[in-house]
Amino acid sequence: GSEMCIRDRVVIDPGHGGPDPGAVGIGGLRETDVVLDVGLQLAQLLQNRGVQVLLTRTSEVDVDLPPRVSLANRSGANLFVSLHANALSMDRPDVNGIETFYYQGGRAYELALSIQQQLMAVSPGTPDRGARPGRFFVIRRTVMPSVLTEMGFVTGEIDAPRLADARYRQQLAAALAAGILSYLGQ
Repeated sequence: GSEMCIRDRVVIDPGHGGPDPGAVGIGGLRETDVVLDVGLQLAQLLQNRGVQVLLTRTSEVDVDLPPRVSLANRSGANLFVSLHANALSMDRPDVNGIETFYYQGGRAYELALSIQQQLMAVSPGTPDRGARPGRFFVIRRTVMPSVLTEMGFVTGEIDAPRLADARYRQQLAAALAAGILSYLGQ
C-alpha cells in the first residue's frame, strides 16, 4: 500500500566509476555509464515508494570496494544491491545473458531470485543465467542480505544495444525496483 515503510533502507552500489570505467563493449559502451544511470533512476523509484536509499556513488568517481562495504554496514540498511554489466571479449558477441549473484542462501537468495525474475521479464531473448552463488567482495563482506546483478554483456550482440538504449535502462531500473519492493513485501 501507500503507507511509508520507514524501516526499509536500501544501499545501491553502481559499480566502478571515474578512472575505472569497468567493462567497455560494443560502440565504446561503458559499464560505469550504464550502472550509474540505472542506479540513479532506481534510487528515485524507490524513494517515490517511501524507501530510504543510499548510493555508494552518484557521479563519475572511483570508490574503492572496502568503503562501499563500510558505508553499507554502517547504514543500518536491510539490503544491498550492487549493479554491474558483464563483458567477455569483443570477438564473443554470441555471449549474452543476465545473472544475479548472492553470497549466502536464505534472504539473499530470495532477493536475488526476485530481482533476476524481474530483469528477465524486461529482457526477452537473452539467456537467463539465473540467481547464482558468488563470492564478490561487496556481497561477501556486507552484513545484510546482498546481491550483485550483472545486467547483460556490454560485449553481447543482444545485450549491448539494449544497455546503450535509454528506454531499456529505464525498464531495468523499474524491474530492479519491482524486484526489491516485492522482496520488501511492498
